[in-house]
Amino acid sequence: MKKADMIYDLSSLWTSVKEEFPYFDRLPFDWDEQYRLYLEKLLLIDDEGDFHSLLSEFMESLQDGHTKYIPPEGFREAKPFVRPAGPSHSIDAGVLTIRLNEFLSDHAAYVRKVLSEHQNVSLVRLDIRDNIGGNTFYAANVAKLFISGVFHGCQKWTQIRRACDAASASQLARDSEERIRKYLKDGLLKEEDITDAQNEMRRTKYETYTDTHGSADNVALYEGPLQLLISRRTMSAAEDFTAMFKSSRRATLIGEPTFGSTGTPYMIPLRCGGRAQVVSVGYRLLDGTEFIGRGIEPDIRQSASS
Repeated sequence: MKKADMIYDLSSLWTSVKEEFPYFDRLPFDWDEQYRLYLEKLLLIDDEGDFHSLLSEFMESLQDGHTKYIPPEGFREAKPFVRPAGPSHSIDAGVLTIRLNEFLSDHAAYVRKVLSEHQNVSLVRLDIRDNIGGNTFYAANVAKLFISGVFHGCQKWTQIRRACDAASASQLARDSEERIRKYLKDGLLKEEDITDAQNEMRRTKYETYTDTHGSADNVALYEGPLQLLISRRTMSAAEDFTAMFKSSRRATLIGEPTFGSTGTPYMIPLRCGGRAQVVSVGYRLLDGTEFIGRGIEPDIRQSASS
């Protein structure tokens, strides 16, 4: 393994994170300085295993579940992916329980069929306690069977950056406070221009939006009492699914807080055999509640074994 390729991979991680990561305002360190420190460590490394461990540590310092480095085979624990069991259902005393363990596939047709076959139930439970996530589009397709009209799940934000804005911000960053005060006095700048430039330099200039699902003409197939069973093993797109029901107040959430990690990961190509990803979208619930790193709280706490 060439040292140049090792440096290239570390630099690729640094630059990709810099362009995509939506949580720089939460880090207790400067990302550029973090890169310099790890570059110094890298220059002292010759062992291939130590190199992959270093990149893992570098990405783990961002403390985000959707941001990680995956070493090549032979340098990581052998844990082959086992696809979770497919959807299933059961009915007991008028309570229909539908278990969904992943959103890697679209299970809306299955859920629709089950609901059509069991129309006289007193309660539906959607059990996603072991749902590993997958595609939020598939999750929303299932949610549309229970939530009529247009509905939302989360507030979101992602970095926005234009080269000319970045250039202006970089020029302003070089000016003294005295000169900036003169710009303000002369009307060449406004206070919001200063804040905007600071955010540009810190990589905290965001486009904010609310996710939207369903449609005005969508009519839910089931509109009766509904419970959503969640746990620490409910993650990623399953948390997006949970947020849809939490924000619309359509279901009672029962169980434990969810895993606390979702987002659209940007995939990073590398030279030395490993691969990496970095989250590109920031999330909070529709009412502003933070859940990344914490989990979505249930309405009724109950242990996963109950």
